[in-house]
Amino acid sequence: MRVSTVSGFAVSARSAVVATNSPINDRVALHTKQAPYRTYAMAFEIARDVLPDALYWDTLDPYHYVRLQPGEGKTDFLIVGGEDHKTGQADDADDRFAALADWIKGLVPDIGTEATRWSGQVMETVDYAGFIGRNPGNRHVFVVTGDSGQGITHGVVAGQLISDLILKGESPWRELYEPSRKTVRAIGDYLAENATTIRSFAEYVAPGEIDSADKLRPGEGAIVREGLTKVAAFRDEDGTLHKRSASCTHVGCHVHWNSLERCWDCPCHGSHFAVDGTALNGPAVSPLGSVG
Repeated sequence: MRVSTVSGFAVSARSAVVATNSPINDRVALHTKQAPYRTYAMAFEIARDVLPDALYWDTLDPYHYVRLQPGEGKTDFLIVGGEDHKTGQADDADDRFAALADWIKGLVPDIGTEATRWSGQVMETVDYAGFIGRNPGNRHVFVVTGDSGQGITHGVVAGQLISDLILKGESPWRELYEPSRKTVRAIGDYLAENATTIRSFAEYVAPGEIDSADKLRPGEGAIVREGLTKVAAFRDEDGTLHKRSASCTHVGCHVHWNSLERCWDCPCHGSHFAVDGTALNGPAVSPLGSVG
């Protein structure tokens, strides 16, 4: 097969592996069986040996997870994350971080000062097991997705599983992670997650969040209706106004503003776009359309 990039680079190979968090080679084969979630994380200073080095998580909803990161001297960093929500369905990062801080301080009173904070995106499959193996409908194209926040673990699994499939034609873990597997037992979760797409398309008939892009202050983004078109508008610090179509270039869902990351998020399958429309995260590979 021959794989080509938009920049003109091309390579010929017997097999190809698509390890892009969310697959960019198919439009719907796997995307309807997993959903994007925004997750939040903070790092706090903590004295060495206060907490045993282990992987911690709870079963709350939204759930939380805790990791230790070695530091210098006698100080390490305690990484706490969670407070997840469906991508594009909330824009309240400050509240999420506050909840995280309250939760961990209640459990670890000896925690030190906050060092940094950030957010990311995880792909949750409907049956909670990753999709690692042959892409549905292909013999020589392999995918790695549905990490559910276990990217390091799944990276190791994928390296062994996919190499076995390419070199030996089989793996002892093939069936467990088979991307083409049926998810009948998870039909309820499947229907609930895909209802997001229906709600997203319905947003095209709703009013804009503000009635004019002229009302945007520097650093603000919002959805504006201009006639029959929904516009993703952002004004940067020097006053420049960026206006792009609010339609995701993957399957056309309605994007939402993410004020923490300053990007446009697609709630259906997790695509992200920069304020100028550039595609930042798959499955979309094309920029948001221009409006004029």
